[in-house]
Amino acid sequence: MAKKADAPGADARESAKKLNLTKSRHAIQSMFDDVAPAYDFLNHLLSLGIDNYWRARASRTARNLIGTNPDPRILDVATGTGDLAASMAKIPGAKVTALDLSPEMLVIARKKYPAITFLQGYAEKLPFESASFDIVSAGFGVRNFEELDKGMQEFHRVLKPGGHAIIIEPMIPRNEIMKNAYLMYFKNVLPKIAGLFSKSTFAYDYLPHSVEQFPQAEAFTAILKKNGFRTAAFYPMTFETSILYVAGK
Repeated sequence: MAKKADAPGADARESAKKLNLTKSRHAIQSMFDDVAPAYDFLNHLLSLGIDNYWRARASRTARNLIGTNPDPRILDVATGTGDLAASMAKIPGAKVTALDLSPEMLVIARKKYPAITFLQGYAEKLPFESASFDIVSAGFGVRNFEELDKGMQEFHRVLKPGGHAIIIEPMIPRNEIMKNAYLMYFKNVLPKIAGLFSKSTFAYDYLPHSVEQFPQAEAFTAILKKNGFRTAAFYPMTFETSILYVAGK
């Protein structure tokens, strides 16, 4: 007897189901603990070094928003090994605190940037008083939050009035030709390259699925506004392969 064909979209729904299971806080922590030793090398290799430009643009945006504030307080959430926090720390007078779920990532971050305060924690329950920071940043981590709305509410809560959230995420290009090339690289090439340098390849199989399912552009700015932000805008970067969000309290 012939096998009954799956309904259209069945594969996508199954992928979504698997992704939702992996986005538990414990699973995300374990994934990044596993990949921590090769994380920096693979980030720079797989992005062809362009990730440094994306972080520099985010910190430049923060500096412009801070203006003449002589001692801005900045919180970097989902800091990983601390590269965005370090870029933010170059802002004159800035006092930077950084937080991540993964203890193994934080071990590396503390070695790289001993002058920055690194704490273990998660976005949905930030261990800070309300209205504590001028900037809350996050580089390539928001799509991994177990509860996205709660995380954005916490970003809003800990910001001072007039403060800003600055978020970088991968972006799927809207141009059809660029989109197809991007997804081909993301799904077929990137995991194979990662497998040459890391024993844990799951993170790089997970990555394209997490990007595909994360709301982008207008959809994410709507989420930011829904969770209290007065303004929210997005700025595609590098042929729409990455996107910068800026939201004002």
